[in-house]
Amino acid sequence: MYEQFFGLTAPPFQINPDPSFYFESKGHGSAHQYLRFGAFQGEGFIVVTGDIGAGKTTLLRALLAELDPAKVVAAQIVSTQLEAGELLSAVALAFGIPCDGMSKAKLLVTLEAYLASLATTNRSALLIIDEAQNLGPAAIEELRMLSNFQFGNRALLQSFLVGQPELRDILRLPQMEQLRQRVIASCHLGPMDEAETRAYIEHRLRHVGWDNRPAFADNAFVAIYHWSGGVPRRINMLCSRLLLSSFLDNQETIDAARVDRVATELRAELSGTDPAAQSGATSDKPTPGAHATFTEPAQVTAVAARGKNQPSVASPAQQQGPALSQGRPTSNALSGISGASTADLDLNLPYSPPPEAGPGMPGPLLCVAASQAGVVVMSALLRAFAQREDLPRTVLVQIVAHDAIEDAELAARNAADLDLPPTDFILELQAQSVAGRLAEVMATIASLLHQQRPSALILSGDEAATVVCAVAASQIGVPVVRVDAGLRHGDRAALRETNRVLIDHASSLLCAGERTALVRLQAEGIPANRVHMTGNPWIDAMHHGLPRSVPPDLTVKSHGVPSDVLTHPRGYALVWLEHALEGNGAKVLTELDSALRRISKSIALIWPMPAALQTALYANRTSAEVQSSTIATMSSLSYLEMLGLMREATCVLTDSGWLQDQSAALGIPCLTLATQSERLASIQGGTNVLVGGSIRRIFREMSEILDSGDKPARLPELWDGHACERIAWHLSNWLLARQDHAFRAYLESA
Repeated sequence: MYEQFFGLTAPPFQINPDPSFYFESKGHGSAHQYLRFGAFQGEGFIVVTGDIGAGKTTLLRALLAELDPAKVVAAQIVSTQLEAGELLSAVALAFGIPCDGMSKAKLLVTLEAYLASLATTNRSALLIIDEAQNLGPAAIEELRMLSNFQFGNRALLQSFLVGQPELRDILRLPQMEQLRQRVIASCHLGPMDEAETRAYIEHRLRHVGWDNRPAFADNAFVAIYHWSGGVPRRINMLCSRLLLSSFLDNQETIDAARVDRVATELRAELSGTDPAAQSGATSDKPTPGAHATFTEPAQVTAVAARGKNQPSVASPAQQQGPALSQGRPTSNALSGISGASTADLDLNLPYSPPPEAGPGMPGPLLCVAASQAGVVVMSALLRAFAQREDLPRTVLVQIVAHDAIEDAELAARNAADLDLPPTDFILELQAQSVAGRLAEVMATIASLLHQQRPSALILSGDEAATVVCAVAASQIGVPVVRVDAGLRHGDRAALRETNRVLIDHASSLLCAGERTALVRLQAEGIPANRVHMTGNPWIDAMHHGLPRSVPPDLTVKSHGVPSDVLTHPRGYALVWLEHALEGNGAKVLTELDSALRRISKSIALIWPMPAALQTALYANRTSAEVQSSTIATMSSLSYLEMLGLMREATCVLTDSGWLQDQSAALGIPCLTLATQSERLASIQGGTNVLVGGSIRRIFREMSEILDSGDKPARLPELWDGHACERIAWHLSNWLLARQDHAFRAYLESA
């Protein structure tokens, strides 16, 4: 954004590590020499520690760029929350050795043979363990055992242990004595001093063609040092924001007053406090913690006076377009996301900061919910992801609009009911037209993908916004993971059918919920190694929600519906129409309404519906029909309210795929009010019948249900409540394979 204005060739203060920007401070220079020495020795252990943001990853990449791939075969492990046995498998995979199903003994023999083969070609093996502080003593002991491998009198493996200061505490344990004896060099990366901080800033600026525009006053360098504490990542955060602030204000000079103002605003954004309240809080003590943050400087330079209403860089007053707000309660709302102004906002929140992108370094999993149903599915997925320590952190995005998540309050209630983690970003679409809203999704999701640098985009559903997300990710190069893949009914003229095909074919990993979906994907030419049969995540959500589902009497009472609707001799039927207003919806809705009013003379009907459907329904009814209707209507319900009504219903009448699936899992008869359905498993299972809009067919099937009771049911394959666990397992293996491939490609290019 500001590069062209200041005549720079690239952003000088990116957060992701780039070895071309490597700056050799005294501490980094010493560590660099230790690493070079270790690589030359080719044996033992080198230990490098440093706080978050100290530059450990940049240092490693600078070293890797120097190594000759023809002489050194390097492998890197970044998922270090592993048990001892898992670590051996991870080491094998990092070196490209397949190890599925191998016993530990065979795995050790295979590793030794591979390392020996390198030695015979005069190459050495280097294993880099990043975030090594997460390893337990048993896992570290396994690494020590690997260092015993020899070829003649030559060690076959050398290891670099890189991590945060806690790693030193682990290595001081009594049981680590043997490993300590094999550490040939050790160093700790501390912060830079004031002079180095200035040199570091000027070095990065000159690297992109800086010609003293903007000019930095001497007191600005002093202020930057005091605010950042000399930590490289904090310096990058602050300087990037300073350049943006100067650009927006059309200023050519950065002084201490601007540093103090921007740093105060940035700290307020990170902590969720009022910037105006921060300006006078000069006596606050820095709070120790594991996360990089901006603290009040120990010696305050001139703080510029400013009014409470002065906007920050990303204030809504300065931005236009869709409102993308951070959903975490500790962060400020943002509008019109831009990578330059928001890339660093997560660093002081109570969860891990975005990982530094690069070869083998996983970014977060960006999970998008573009409908109320998507919120429910994501709640089940995120619970499963959280159980695996080998998966990256998740970033949740909700898209709010009348054709996406229509009711943000209802979505928030569903999220709370289902223990969904706090939403990171809420995209509120502002355009009136469909095309305008999709353009907003494309622009905003693309910017968010650039900002977060995710390992993958996780998508569920068949909404138009979901298609746009998949397309944006494909264009940027972010892989898409598709949940509920392969659902088809065969009519490509139907918009949602086309959406499903587009999303599936844009995806790199596809998780199918039923066997017929798996067959369809293979028939469409999608390679078998990209598709996995995992089961239905909706069933996982149902199992989680059933114990807390809302009793029907409470739901009816809270929505002002007479309680006698629950006391009908034949019970009640639950009606839910999700797609009634799509396509030729008005005509279809009139016909269905007529049929349902006739059915309501034989059985009570409970029909929750969104406001738009209710308006359309009453617009098509005559006043006499409105007064004579015996259908109990109510506004949209939360998922747990719907689940409570469904589990006690005599039957379900719906056009919704997720309701078809869950009624099948509960053994509740379901009449699907559509001529075709992509959910074939529930139809083949016997509880779900396609009746279309035929009044005669609806009456015939309803009579059979009322006369003979429940339909015979057969639970589809893998609908056991563990689908999300299988998805998480496949995702973990897939990410590990991608990291290995990326790191090898990086080494080859280096």
